[in-house]
Amino acid sequence: MSLASLLDAIQGRRALVVGDLMLDEYVFGSATRISQEAPVMVIRQSGTRAVPGAAANVAANMTALGASVEVVGVVGTDPAGDKLAAALVQSGLGDGGVIRDPSRVTTRKTRVLANHAHQVLRIDHESTDPVAGEVEQAVIDRALSALPRVDVVLISDYLKGAVTSRAIQTLVEEGRKAGVPIVANPKPRSLSDYRDAALVSLNRFEAADYLRLPDGLLDEEAEDAANELRTRLGVDHVVVTLGASGMAAAGPAGTFFVPAIRVEVYDEAGAGDTVIATIALGMAARTFERDLLRLAAETAGAVVRKVGVAVPSAEDLLAIRSRNV
Repeated sequence: MSLASLLDAIQGRRALVVGDLMLDEYVFGSATRISQEAPVMVIRQSGTRAVPGAAANVAANMTALGASVEVVGVVGTDPAGDKLAAALVQSGLGDGGVIRDPSRVTTRKTRVLANHAHQVLRIDHESTDPVAGEVEQAVIDRALSALPRVDVVLISDYLKGAVTSRAIQTLVEEGRKAGVPIVANPKPRSLSDYRDAALVSLNRFEAADYLRLPDGLLDEEAEDAANELRTRLGVDHVVVTLGASGMAAAGPAGTFFVPAIRVEVYDEAGAGDTVIATIALGMAARTFERDLLRLAAETAGAVVRKVGVAVPSAEDLLAIRSRNV
């Protein structure tokens, strides 16, 4: 299938993203000198920006690719939670699935960038304890209520506590019953909860961690590693992302490798979100093939050209169509 045909196939798909919502904040400035107080750069601030991150960025990527997306996640009752909810509305996602938990801080990453693209510092504000009680039940209930009206569920699991083991296992079980593929980008610590999922995606380091590879995962080992992960985890498909090298995949039809798109990289932040968003929409269209990963490589190649967490623009998608009719 051509990449243009794949882009057409994922248009209008209905998706549910359940996971860890974050606010990505950027402080831009210019490096002026080294401080006399300590051996650190002095940054003269020129501007700020705040955008939805993590699960919210995955959802924003799906929307940019033409999908209709619902989001379920947890934020605090703090100003960052208000800002994130407003950013979701501004992105066209809505905040109806945002659950407020007064016992938590909203997950927030603040990055200081000097001279447009050089990241000097990142400050994380977060609570990683799993949600419990009424909040956990609210996540499950809102996700299950959306299940009948979507084509795919993407669990965006950053281990920040919004998706518990019970929530994951319930969604996988109910998704299987309903014939809705459950796709996830989990961390190694929660992988056992995803048995029977349609697809899980890990990066090179996460795959090496789970498989206990002391020397890391080499490119030439990636296809075998993806197949081994598929067997051990009991899932239908596995994708292992390899950064600038590309991606390896394993499924019922075998394994394959797709190289990355060679571009000038400004910022890799959020590229994994773009990859999993693209692949999940392919699963919603009931396709998993080499060309789907080629499309994911193209969309990720578009966002790493931008500074900060980003999504493919209409111009990016038009360029992908023109190169791959």
